[in-house]
Amino acid sequence: MTEQRTSRPDSTEEGPQPQPEHEEPRVAEPTPGDLSKRDYGAILVRAGKKSLKDHITNLAAALAYYAFLAIPALMLVAVGIFGLFAGEDAVTEIIQRLEGVAPQEALRLLEDSLNRVTETQSNSGLAMIVVGSVLALWTLTGSMETLMWSLNSAYDREETRGFVKRRLTGLAMVFLMLFAFVLVFGLLVLGPHLSGWIGDAVGMEAVVKWLWWTAQWPILLLGLLFAFATILYLGPNVDHPRWSFLTFGTAISVVVWLLASGGFSVYVSQLGSFNKTWGSLAAVIIMLTWLWISALALLFGAEVNVEAERSRELRRGEPASDELQAPPKD
Repeated sequence: MTEQRTSRPDSTEEGPQPQPEHEEPRVAEPTPGDLSKRDYGAILVRAGKKSLKDHITNLAAALAYYAFLAIPALMLVAVGIFGLFAGEDAVTEIIQRLEGVAPQEALRLLEDSLNRVTETQSNSGLAMIVVGSVLALWTLTGSMETLMWSLNSAYDREETRGFVKRRLTGLAMVFLMLFAFVLVFGLLVLGPHLSGWIGDAVGMEAVVKWLWWTAQWPILLLGLLFAFATILYLGPNVDHPRWSFLTFGTAISVVVWLLASGGFSVYVSQLGSFNKTWGSLAAVIIMLTWLWISALALLFGAEVNVEAERSRELRRGEPASDELQAPPKD
């Protein structure tokens, strides 16, 4: 961590509480396994208090809003591609394939948009793809800059990276986000339908469904751990000692995100009344809420990682510093 305190051990400065238990040994290079259950409990408590202090619910709301702004640009690209290569019959086929997979409100909006594209049959498809790609690239990397700013608050850091470095880092984070989304959507949303189609084709529907259900969870967890760990490594303006595939914060972030997303999905499908209340806006409300939940899980994971690093510093017998080392200015 940066700007190490120069005070002597007998200084009256008070380090973060709680300190390690006296009977527990100091470790030169502590690993996650060297931390006790008491340490991990203290990490979660401190991370919760720091999250409230940093107002991560407000930061998550800002992040969800900026991420949502990127969706129209992505839709512009998709509609442009559809207008160039798809015919009118393709609309009905696509909507039928998505029945039972996507919410009905979202399907109606998608069907109306695709029908308008195929009815006009204009030659503007290529222009839509080019303009949409530029807008999508700009808005997505901009939303990742918002994520960087939010992650910096967990580490109490100011952003010192230059414009180009921020945009390149944001582009890498965009690909990681898309990877996580494709993984979740492909395995959990389309997976049951894909396994059913494959099973029908080979005449072994029960076996294929069982194999798919068994294999999807380890693949999903490993993929999400990789994506979340890399985002939490690249996002904050911090020189981390090393990249770690599995950290306490990453694991907490993935678990919280899966549980919260699953619970919200059950609520929307079984208990929610978004369609009756909001009509065609229900899909927008649901998407914004889910993005907010996702941002909360990611930001809380960053807070946990900060407190875990402070606990490891205490295990080394060092006074815990206030922030990790910042990289040099560009």
